[in-house]
Amino acid sequence: MAHSKGKTLTQNKLKRNGVVGAIGNTPLIRISSLSDATGCEILAKAEFLNPGGSVKDRVAVKIIEEALESGKLLKGGVVTEGSAGSTAISLATVAPAYGCKCHVVIPDDAAIEKSQILEALGATVERVRPVSITHKDHYVNIARRRALEANELALQRINLTDAKNVTNMNGYLSEGKQGVVFSGEYKGGFFADQFENLANYRAHYEGTGPEIWEQTGGKLHAFIAAAGTGGTVAGVSRFLKEKDPGIKCFLVDPPGSGLFNKVTRGVMYTREEAEGKRLKNPFDTVTEGIGINRLTENFKIT
Repeated sequence: MAHSKGKTLTQNKLKRNGVVGAIGNTPLIRISSLSDATGCEILAKAEFLNPGGSVKDRVAVKIIEEALESGKLLKGGVVTEGSAGSTAISLATVAPAYGCKCHVVIPDDAAIEKSQILEALGATVERVRPVSITHKDHYVNIARRRALEANELALQRINLTDAKNVTNMNGYLSEGKQGVVFSGEYKGGFFADQFENLANYRAHYEGTGPEIWEQTGGKLHAFIAAAGTGGTVAGVSRFLKEKDPGIKCFLVDPPGSGLFNKVTRGVMYTREEAEGKRLKNPFDTVTEGIGINRLTENFKIT
């Protein structure tokens, strides 16, 4: 897989057009205390300087741009996602720049401040009861359904002259029904699907990885990252490994991480769980947003 050619990091710095133009090209910051203590040059990629405050801004841009290019998302459509973390904030930040709306579904035990931030960014927030990912009403599964509902309404809007009289079709919510989620003004929906959508991985293979390589002049020995969806560690590590197979790439995750067991033992469960003691719906970690106990399509790329 070849890296797409484009302008250099220095050239890109000269063009900062709108919120999307301000994403990426973040600096490397030397962590002096650790560098001096270890005798190694330890650098941190300052992704918190992206407009949405995290590396997920890159992913939001890539997901939306690929969806628009493919026709799966239209300008005026709504991007849906099940996320109580930084991806939701990034999508809410970026979607309006492409003329799209954002609908986020989160568990109702998430901090109310998260809803307030998302709403302040213009997103619609739907809080639902927390259930297992295998349940049809898990917040991620609901977000997937919301995109289908928005598409259904868009079709109804095209086929009917008076959208206000649309009736409920195939179990979807529609106008004229109590509990309506979308209005007929939306031009369809698209489920971002950050865990399985490989636009996530490509954002880092085509962006973050090349930036790190250029900023270090190719003189680096190791790359270290945590993993939620797996997109960052997969995209960056693959790019760097293609440039120099000798570069070591490390995944850091809290105790209880299924990814640790997958990397070290080839399985997602712990030795204790292998003895038949695994809980039906175990809490993977007390650290929110990481320690996922599922092998995602993005992580498979590593």
